[in-house]
Amino acid sequence: MAADMNLILKVLELVFGLVAWALLASVHGFWAWGGQHWVMFVLVTCWVVTLLLLILSKAGIFSNDTVDVIYAVVAALCYITAAIVQCVNADRNNWGHHYWGNPVFDRHAASAAFAVFTCILYIVDAVMTFKGKGKQILPK
Repeated sequence: MAADMNLILKVLELVFGLVAWALLASVHGFWAWGGQHWVMFVLVTCWVVTLLLLILSKAGIFSNDTVDVIYAVVAALCYITAAIVQCVNADRNNWGHHYWGNPVFDRHAASAAFAVFTCILYIVDAVMTFKGKGKQILPK
């Protein structure tokens, strides 16, 4: 069974983005300090746009490599800023600098890690699409 590399990257972007979103949402309401709304905006907006681009591309309605590269670069930049804000907020939630056993710190730190992983996926997606390798079929 052959798989499209572009499809694999988009699905991974959606999965990692959703995990980061869920982790942030689990502590977002009460512990929403500076920048948390920006992080939530980035996570939700990029997730929805990625899903729409994936659906439109696979349905054959819209597919444009230039749009895909520009979107992947913008999404990567937004994700890296969101990850930095998450790291700062994770440190703010680390009362007494006890690194284990603080669920708010743990969730903020995990959300930041998944944001970094998603950023890396978007960078790989942009590079592969730019080089024209995103449409290649992987071997069985």
